[in-house]
Amino acid sequence: MRLTRALLLAASTAFVAAALGPPLTAQQLSGNGIAPDTPPAMTATRAAPEAPRLDGRLDDPIWQSAAIATGFRQREPHDGEEPTEPTEVRIVYTEEALYVSARLFDSQPDRVVGRLGRRDSYTSSDEFWVAIDSYHDHRTAFCFGVNPAGVRSDEITTNDDPHGDESWDPVWEVAARTDTLGWVAEMRIPFSQLRFSSAEEQLWGINFYRRVFRNNEETVWSWVANTEQGFASQFGHVQGIVGIEAPRRVELLPYVVTQSEFVEGVDPDNPFHDGSTQGVTGGLDLKYGVTSNLTLDATINPDFGQVEADPAVVNLSAFETFFDERRPFFVEGANLFQFGAGSGGFVFGAPQLFYSRRIGAAPSRPAFEPDGYVDNPTATSIIGAGKLSGRTAGWSIGLLDAITAREFARVQVPGSEPESRPVEPLTNFTVASLRRDFRGGSTGIGALGTMVHRDVSDSVFATMGSAAYSGGVDFFHRFGGNQFAVSGTISGSLVRGDSVAILSTQRSSARYFQRPDQDYVAVDPSRTSLAGYATSVQLGKVSGNWVYGTDFYAYSPGFEINDAGFQSQTDRIFHGMRVTRRWLEPGRVFRRFSVTSTFAQQWNFGGTRSFRSLYTGVSGQLRNYWQFSLGGNLNATGMSDKATRGGPLLESPASRSARVWMGTDLRKAVAIAAASNYARSDVGGWEIAVASEVQLRPSSAVRIGFLPGWTRGRSMAFYVTQRRDGTATATYGGRYLFAQLEQTEVDLTVRLDVALSPSLSIQLWAQPFIASGDYTDFKELARPASFDFLRYGIDGASTITFDEETNRYTVDPDGAGEAPVITFDNPDFMVRSLRSNLVVRWEYVRGSTLFVVWNHGRSGGSSDPSFRLGDQLGNLWDDDAQNTLLVKVNYWLSR
Repeated sequence: MRLTRALLLAASTAFVAAALGPPLTAQQLSGNGIAPDTPPAMTATRAAPEAPRLDGRLDDPIWQSAAIATGFRQREPHDGEEPTEPTEVRIVYTEEALYVSARLFDSQPDRVVGRLGRRDSYTSSDEFWVAIDSYHDHRTAFCFGVNPAGVRSDEITTNDDPHGDESWDPVWEVAARTDTLGWVAEMRIPFSQLRFSSAEEQLWGINFYRRVFRNNEETVWSWVANTEQGFASQFGHVQGIVGIEAPRRVELLPYVVTQSEFVEGVDPDNPFHDGSTQGVTGGLDLKYGVTSNLTLDATINPDFGQVEADPAVVNLSAFETFFDERRPFFVEGANLFQFGAGSGGFVFGAPQLFYSRRIGAAPSRPAFEPDGYVDNPTATSIIGAGKLSGRTAGWSIGLLDAITAREFARVQVPGSEPESRPVEPLTNFTVASLRRDFRGGSTGIGALGTMVHRDVSDSVFATMGSAAYSGGVDFFHRFGGNQFAVSGTISGSLVRGDSVAILSTQRSSARYFQRPDQDYVAVDPSRTSLAGYATSVQLGKVSGNWVYGTDFYAYSPGFEINDAGFQSQTDRIFHGMRVTRRWLEPGRVFRRFSVTSTFAQQWNFGGTRSFRSLYTGVSGQLRNYWQFSLGGNLNATGMSDKATRGGPLLESPASRSARVWMGTDLRKAVAIAAASNYARSDVGGWEIAVASEVQLRPSSAVRIGFLPGWTRGRSMAFYVTQRRDGTATATYGGRYLFAQLEQTEVDLTVRLDVALSPSLSIQLWAQPFIASGDYTDFKELARPASFDFLRYGIDGASTITFDEETNRYTVDPDGAGEAPVITFDNPDFMVRSLRSNLVVRWEYVRGSTLFVVWNHGRSGGSSDPSFRLGDQLGNLWDDDAQNTLLVKVNYWLSR
């Protein structure tokens, strides 16, 4: 079936418009037929003459006189029904802190589950949480949780989204204990850890959550049906907090780090390394309450040695690999600098204007000296960074600024003295965000801007831009009783620099302006700037048993945000439609079940369609709490403007794929999940991937995870290299070489978590990884916009030879003809690596932590792609190792 873009867009618009119908009223029923209630409210009691003792006994007189919050309802497994076990919550306060007590009754107290774990870990236990919207903006919540073993969890949520930022680690206290009635949680939350207005009497949003682990039961105080969207906007209220002032918070976290590194296989003549290095450094983290609503976070000479290493990958594409941010300073509060806040999430297709891993990344221009010795820094030093965040005059604001150092590599060429070569310029990063919500959090608008300035006066940095700017506006609007939503973004970018730098930007893999068969883009070597735009819109029904919508986004060819953000491709126009039917009430077979279908297409700005795809899938949870999903894709023939990496179009053959996933009951001591994916193209390419996860809990304090994975596939035409050749007139004076690639990957991720107490834990992470690639059937593209190839040594008079001594191929495309000979390195590969780290964390006093970290890594490889797992594992243990021992201690100071 062939549809023009105009017909598709018109049809989708009609589909959504018809589906939306007239707006719903607030009196209409929720998804399970239960009329929504008015949010509950409670009154906090002033604790006088003294605050309650934090001992988990609740025998202080103030608790007996405090108002009680009851009336919890289930969210799981029977939405809206009475809970199986009652809960009572009380709130009192002093001038300094909020106190929350929860009496969690249990008719079977010996079956209350409380397992040890490190802070913020999922411990498979009973839990109690309090979520506080002290801004009362219906979008933000400060969340505090505990299990019966006293393990704390905390997070901050934004954008009315229940998925929060677990890196937020406020300083607060809790006591938990079990007794004959069930268990008790007693919390002390200092006002210094919250953000609120200067009003004489506070009115805050609040909600309480309880989990009874053995029943897989979740109950909530301010209940709404689980078909509804939102989080903070669904809270109840706490009133009666009078006459408190947010203290001018000053928190200092100085730290000292000692580090020793030992590396095997170092050349004894290397003037920069003898196989071991030692060092001591220090720094400071600062948190300062500028006002009751604004907080300044700063770090000087930060160290992130306790952060887990990135997983190993083999990236054969032209595009950068995305890695998650793990550094605490940048993870905490990262939601402030996310662009595209939608109604309970983020707008599909919104560009990532800020990617914090650009700050402190590996140097962009590492030194290389094949006949000498080079010592390149592994990361760019962050001289200092600061964040200002909070609310003022009804606006949420965020401001981040960071300065990274000019970095040098040490180089020595035989017969000369060591020298320093610049590898990274002095750089300043600035990010600013602004947001305001209306209609009780049902409508919002925001803006985000980034600036990057570099000192590129040294000629080695000529290919780097001197300045880069990006900025945009996003919005969301929920209507029809919050059943429907529209959201969108519009953004722009501008990069400046020497003509050499902008030429590199034009020819980069994100845009390939040099493509010879396109007339709407062209390389201009004289340009000293490049500008572009992006936009996205999302419209649909977001609550209820039926959810559906349409999505659109466009990135112009000149859009470039990689200086501060992350962006793989531009020159894209996308449109899709989606519909899901959900059954969320337990039935005879399923506890929940859903069916989803999507249809999507994408073009470039020249009108060439790159893909058209139809997906249908089902997912659900069985009565025994096993979960599953399965689905399949049909992908029509398309055209790739990236596969030849700056050359003409290459046809993308039609393909189909199927996937299945199954997971057992996560409450059990042994839980298993397994997934498989199979894909096949019309020209014979295929891929099969299998992954699984085994979680073991041999005791209440130990958790072990094994995540093995195996992938094998064949690509019928994978890019190898290209050469300019005036005789290749059919392909615009270029030869674009491809090969059949058979690729295999095997990896195993192992995790071990041992909690000796709520404040002392040990974590082990390890990942052996082996991958191979075998290139055969070398060929070149015969004609643009096709999947036709000239196979070397088979078609025409072409020849191909391989020299084992030099490990290079030689190709003559036309035998005795005029075409020049092409030589290239053998692309076959076998790579292997082992990465691991062991971290001991001890919060020895409140807010202060000691880290002991051991990192171990080793890697190797060859150009022999023969995949023999046993041999490669043996070779891995023979590879040179690198060991790092780090001890970091910080101390929390506050007033």
